[in-house]
Amino acid sequence: MAEAVQGAVRNGLITSQASLALNQLGEQLFAQGLPPYAESVRKGTAWATMSVTAVAGLVVRPSTVCAFELWNGYQAGGPSLIIDRLFYFNLVTTAANEGWSGWAQVTAAKATPSSASLAVRGASGKSYNGSVVNAIGTTVIDSGWFPWTNQQVSGGAGVTPYGCAVANVEGRIIVPPGSSLCLHVVSSLVGQTFTQGASWFEETISIA
Repeated sequence: MAEAVQGAVRNGLITSQASLALNQLGEQLFAQGLPPYAESVRKGTAWATMSVTAVAGLVVRPSTVCAFELWNGYQAGGPSLIIDRLFYFNLVTTAANEGWSGWAQVTAAKATPSSASLAVRGASGKSYNGSVVNAIGTTVIDSGWFPWTNQQVSGGAGVTPYGCAVANVEGRIIVPPGSSLCLHVVSSLVGQTFTQGASWFEETISIA
């Protein structure tokens, strides 16, 4: 005898049981209701922060120099930072043809950096009371930097401010408790300066 497929349906604060319908091939069909990420925002786990002091881009691949660091200060077994987006804002350009790209890495567990006390904003208007520490101009271990934005090109106009680049990470970077997300920009000229930051979801998950 076939067994009914059961699922929990949330209705406000009440959880009820309902049967799930299958088609003739036994497949369960889904239609998404809310937009992507709306549930994480509803739960109050969506946050973002960004540096406010622009620093010069590197003309070499990053190693131990970190322009922006986001340290996960939760205890082992606590929430991880599931990175949603990275953003890099080109504040100053020079009167020359230039190119740049945003880079990132995740460190192994490390010591707490000196806090830059940058504002952390919630995606639903909540105040942040978590354990993330943001820092700027830190020295970190080189755990492996990789580019996360396509190359951005400016046409030599010397515009201030110029523009920004966003990397939609969507969970492809996870920062476990005690580890850090590190950001920097590689640019063709040191005259270019940048601020940078990230948005993330805080969720307690198992890291294999």
